[in-house]
Amino acid sequence: MGLFDLLAPVLGAIDNTLSGFLPGGLRLALWGVLAGWLTMLLYRKLSRQEAISELKARQKVLQEEIAKFDGEMSDLMPRIKEAFSLGFKQLGLAIGPALLATIPILFIVVWVATQFVYEPPQAGAKVSVTAEPNRGDLTWSANASAQTSEDGWVITWPAAEESVALSAAGDPVLTFSDAELHGVIHKKLWWNTLIGNPAGYLPGESSVEAVHVALPERAYLPFGPDWVRGWMFLFFGTFLLASIAFKFILRVA
Repeated sequence: MGLFDLLAPVLGAIDNTLSGFLPGGLRLALWGVLAGWLTMLLYRKLSRQEAISELKARQKVLQEEIAKFDGEMSDLMPRIKEAFSLGFKQLGLAIGPALLATIPILFIVVWVATQFVYEPPQAGAKVSVTAEPNRGDLTWSANASAQTSEDGWVITWPAAEESVALSAAGDPVLTFSDAELHGVIHKKLWWNTLIGNPAGYLPGESSVEAVHVALPERAYLPFGPDWVRGWMFLFFGTFLLASIAFKFILRVA
């Protein structure tokens, strides 16, 4: 478990409760709304709202003066420079709090990115698997019914109470079960201290660096290309719209 996975048990418990009466797409949208609200709330608390408001008010006056100006360019340039200066000052006041406000949201994003991505294959479904590197001594347990493909294998997905295993020269590499869902399983890397792999890791001494599993991805919208139907478009779209809405509701400068 990585740093940004620490809230996963809490978020998962809440989502499991909601799943009793809300479909996955609506729950995903609600998490996007929550993330948008938290972002604006934290930004308002962390930023110097009064100072930003004063800069915006002065910049608006300058913009109106520039729009109405009817004189020499030499007289207009100081106003233009001041308008740019005010804009950079606003950016300076906003960028730090904005970055800090996104850090807590990463806990939600990291959890959503594992919870709402893959559709569990049905028991007996055929799933494509590839390994890096694809060595000749890689073998599957008998119940995997593995068939060699151009890039790797096609295995039979196990039932909930079963598992299938991949070995290299007789040494265990990876065990698949219905509870372990992720598109790639690899050796533990430095960034896994921040974001963990829910399916675990390959042994550090293994000759295999990574195993890719072609799991079916969930579709939440019934229209558009694949990238619109998946979790990212719905979650981040809802997050963006909620952020804009709460900016006005909370009167964030």
